[in-house]
Amino acid sequence: MPRPLRYKNPELLDRLASNYVIGALRGKARKRFEAIMREDESVARRVRQWEEKFQPLHENTSPVAPKTATWNAISARINDAPSQLMEKLLRKLSFYKYLSAATLSLALCLALYPLLSGTEQIHPGQASLAPSVNYVAVMENADEQAVMVVTVDKTARLLSLNIVEKPVIGQNATLQLWAVSRDDNTVSSLGTIELMGQTQRGLSQQEWGLIQSAEHLLVSIEEPGGSATGEPSAQLLAKGLCVKVAGWQS
Repeated sequence: MPRPLRYKNPELLDRLASNYVIGALRGKARKRFEAIMREDESVARRVRQWEEKFQPLHENTSPVAPKTATWNAISARINDAPSQLMEKLLRKLSFYKYLSAATLSLALCLALYPLLSGTEQIHPGQASLAPSVNYVAVMENADEQAVMVVTVDKTARLLSLNIVEKPVIGQNATLQLWAVSRDDNTVSSLGTIELMGQTQRGLSQQEWGLIQSAEHLLVSIEEPGGSATGEPSAQLLAKGLCVKVAGWQS
């Protein structure tokens, strides 16, 4: 049976395939997509391509030894109700059964990294052990190789950037992050990027809105201090779909 015409839209297919791989496509929508994937090799091939995109992230994730204070804080917060905590975690991670081994490793790294890195931010009245991941973008270079991953946490209004492969740029050059609107393709700055392994920074209300409405994120190479024109230069380093993963919380 031929697939509906809407599934032949490359942009829609790419979004569905990426959401399927990270586990954000669930329920009846997931079953429909799996049926189409069984019937259409081009759809299955696009899903495999997305799985391959995540593989380098898994291979380049180095172990991080947790701080003693981090373990003590975790222990103090879970000793009162270990069984309830485990039940909660199992419920939240139940959708991982759909993922490939490589993608599962990535998902767990994203979910547990704040606990293991010692960078967890605890606010009064906050019940969760770590920030949730609401948006993720795998940034690829012109060769379709993953060079960095951007994740955004709505609750803490926090943007995290992990560099998978450090790019080679001029000594005085600056990297700048941009959001491309899905509505009108307007390109707006999200600020400059420090060329470090892992960085985090807070988002303003306006920047959070740009993330919510973004189709893609871009990284450009700019003069020192960032773009002077308010637009990205012609030197684009990386681009990635901004995928919503609402409800994915560690």
